[in-house]
This record gives sequence, structure tokens and C-alpha cells, in this order.
Amino acid sequence: MAATQDYKPGDIPYEEQDDRRLFCKFHYKGVLILLIPIILGPILIGHPVLVFRFLYISLCFYIFYILNLMARGAVAFIYIVFIPIAGIAASGQVGTSYYSDLIFLVYGSVFLGIMMDSARLSERLAMCVIAIVGSSLKRLQIFMTGVVFIVAFLVHPALAAAFWMKVSQAVITEYNNAGVVKMNSDEKPYEVGSKPYPTRPVIGIYLTCCYTGTIAACLSPFVNPNGSIVDAYWGFFRTSGMMMIMAGPTILGLVVMVLWIHILFLGLFGGSVKRDLAELDGNRAGFKQTIADRKEALGPWPVYPILVLLLIIITFLLVATRKPRVFRGWGDINLKIESGYSVAVIGMAILFFALPANYLFCRYYVCRRPTKEGTAPSLLGWKAVNTNTPWADIFMLGAAVCCIFCAQTCGFIALVAESMGSNEPKLDGPQFIAGALFGTLLTNLSPGSTVARIALPTISRGGASFALPFATALHNQFLLPVSCPANLIVAGWGNIRPFQFCMLNPKFLFRSRPHLIKLPSNKSALQCVELPC
Repeated sequence: MAATQDYKPGDIPYEEQDDRRLFCKFHYKGVLILLIPIILGPILIGHPVLVFRFLYISLCFYIFYILNLMARGAVAFIYIVFIPIAGIAASGQVGTSYYSDLIFLVYGSVFLGIMMDSARLSERLAMCVIAIVGSSLKRLQIFMTGVVFIVAFLVHPALAAAFWMKVSQAVITEYNNAGVVKMNSDEKPYEVGSKPYPTRPVIGIYLTCCYTGTIAACLSPFVNPNGSIVDAYWGFFRTSGMMMIMAGPTILGLVVMVLWIHILFLGLFGGSVKRDLAELDGNRAGFKQTIADRKEALGPWPVYPILVLLLIIITFLLVATRKPRVFRGWGDINLKIESGYSVAVIGMAILFFALPANYLFCRYYVCRRPTKEGTAPSLLGWKAVNTNTPWADIFMLGAAVCCIFCAQTCGFIALVAESMGSNEPKLDGPQFIAGALFGTLLTNLSPGSTVARIALPTISRGGASFALPFATALHNQFLLPVSCPANLIVAGWGNIRPFQFCMLNPKFLFRSRPHLIKLPSNKSALQCVELPC
């Protein structure tokens, strides 16, 4: 905190020193920013020209992002500058691709979470969670897995991650205040004055919120990319058939995720994390009294958090009933114009800014002067939004959406589909594996719903042996914060760096491979999707 107060623009971020051996510690990022484009330069001589220009720009973009070589907000605009210069797409098209329906879904989800903090609803819900799980991080992780799965399955992973991430942060804050868990690590942030990095146990709890949402989306018929996959293979994929195909990977992925987080982040099999948590065990004795004092300090529920919770429930209902596919939703009323998730979420966000947080002013309407005078601010103020919104991460999500748009525009996706696809009725093993790997790659670079909407129609023309595993691999959104909106929200609020998302790769072993179906000789691959797996 002192560093934030003492730092002034123009100050040297790092202490001066003459030891050249520390060059890599302080200046490696600047060197890599220059070397990476030079080393990747030979890619530009490839043919087709536009495809290899796109690959060159994308490789530089994602390497800068993963290695955290530049500020995320600056990296996010690389496509806006270089895609028009490369002749791939016009700047107007590139700029439009940055602001898709998905981005406004993220904005609405972020506003919802910030409103929870403004109303202190997250603190009150944290007290309820602590009453169930106590001071155990392991029980907290399992509890979060269950509740996030339910909300993500029925509503949407982004909203589930935003809601329960705020509750998780409130719980972790109470643990930190009671001395049960250390919330922030001692690692010095690279940028002076920035938020501190969380410790590994805290990262494990935060990642549970987003990864559980991703796994729940595998099985859910209500949310994308399942809906887009069913639409792309209309007549071959049924909603029930899609759920049957993804049931096995979902269950295995959930088990592996819980176990892997316990091992890597919660010290299940020992290590430095377990030793650090053991040192804080002595503080658990007074934990119950500390929480009891906090509950007493919060007092009874006023109208502010109650109204916020009511609006959140209404938001969940509107999103869940938009286009559920198992019954006719309000989004199906007008079949000519699609109403995306942003319609419901941003519509409710407008109410967040419009409705007052208290109702003292109502007394004036009955000619009564309130005993306690004061203003009537809205449920959500823009100052709180501007301070707590992860703008740079949202810009990065826009760039990730633009990546798939540019891949489609330059012909990269069509080139891969034509070279790997096959119209033979029998499943081809190498093409099957290639389809799963290619789907996993794209859905880690960009959200799965975006890949399904933009790339899946082109991929589906390349043959069933390649297209079907590609479609079912679109749920492998785990490698980067930009892989899906839930990851992005958690990374932005939790200050989790991109490389820390790469620590859960074993989920890929269970979720990148759809069930192999042996095809009868008289049926095509697409027709056999309706068979039980």
C-alpha cells in the first residue's frame, strides 16, 4: 500500500543498480518484445500470403500476452493496428469484431458483481457460506464446485463465475482477516502500484469458479456453445444426444479438476503450500468468534442487499429463459432477429444504475420530512464500476474474438478444413484426432461460443471425421483467461496471470475426446450422432 502512495508518474519503477547480472531480471521483457517478431519473421514468406500474415501477427500477439511482456490493454489492440496493414480486413470490420454480443455479456456480468460489493451482498452471502464450510479451504473448494455448477448449468457460466467469484473473494477476505489464510503473496508486482498477486491456495479457489462453469457448459442444453453446435448440425444433433455425448467427459473433467486443484493449489500431497497452511492452523481457534463478531457488525439485512439479490435472481431467470431449446423461450418469439444474452444482461444493468439504493425520498411524496435526511444514490454508481472493472482483460477478450474473425476472413479456417476434411462415411482416426486438437487450439485462443458461431459452419463442410470431434472439443476452454468469459472475469478480479491458467492441462485428457462411435457401413458419420454413446 505504501508503494501505491509513494509512487508518482515519472519515478523509476525499479531501484537503480549497476550489477549487469540482474539484466535479465529487469529488462528481459523489453528484449523479448524485440526478439520475438524478428525470430518469427520467416513465417511471412509462407503461402497463402494472407494466412501466414495472420499466423505471424497472432503468434506475436499471444506470446506477448502469455509471457506478460506488455500491458494487456496495449497488447489487446495489436489486431486493430496490424490486421488492416496486412490487408486481411478493413479497420471498420476489425473494430466491429471487438464489440460482439459476448463482450456486452461480460460487461453486464461485471456490473452485477460490482453491484454485489456496493450493496455488501457478497459479504452477507459469505457469512452464509462460512456457516456451511467453516474455515476449511478444501470444503470451500468443493462447495464452490457444486453451487457454481448448478448456476452455470441452468443460467450461464459467465454470470455464475461473476456471482460466486465475488462471494469467494468475500470469504477469502474473512479468512485473511482471521489469519486462517494468507490472501496476497509476497511477490513484488511488475508494475508499481498494481494490485498484489494472490497466493496459490487463493488462486485455486478462484479458478474453481471459472473452470466449474466451463465444465457445466459441456452438459447444459441451455448455454452456448452447445446451442450453436446443435444449430450447425440441425437434424443430426439433438439436444438430448449432445448431453449424452458430453456426460462422460463432464463427470471425469469435474473429478479431475477438483483433485488437481487440491494437489496443485491446496497442498493435498504436501509441499510448500501445505506447510504454509499448517503454519496458520493455530489461528483457527478464534475463527468462530471472529465470524460471530462480523455477523453482529453487519446487522440485519437492509433493503439495499435484498433488492440487489432480487434483481440478480430476475437476471438469472431472464437469461435462463432466453432460448433454452428444451422449451420455447422469449428469444424465440421473433425468429427473424436474434436477441442475444446481452439484451437481458445489459437491460438489467440499466436498472442497476436507475433504481435508488434507499427510499428516504418517498416520504416527501406524502408530505413528510424524513427523520434522517440524505441523498438517494442508485444501486450501482459509475465510479465503482470504473474502478473495479477489469478493462484491460475485457479488451483482450475482444481481441480474442477478433482473432477468430480474422482467421475466417483470411481463409485460414477454410484451408485447414479443406486439407484435413474428408467426406468418407467411415471415421478416420488421424483426422478425428486432428479435429479434436484443432478445436481445442481455437477454443483456447478464443471463446468456444465465438468459434462455434464463426468457424463451425466452415469446418462442418470439411467432412464428419474432422468436424464432429472439432465441435465436441469446443468445451476445452481452460488454457488462457481469454478462452471464455468466465475465465476472463475471474482473472481480472483475482489478478491471475495467463500462465497460471496453464497449470490445469490434465483436464484436456478427459474433455478433448468425444466418444468414438463405430459407424455402420450404410450410415454417414453425421447420421450416427443420434445413436446413444
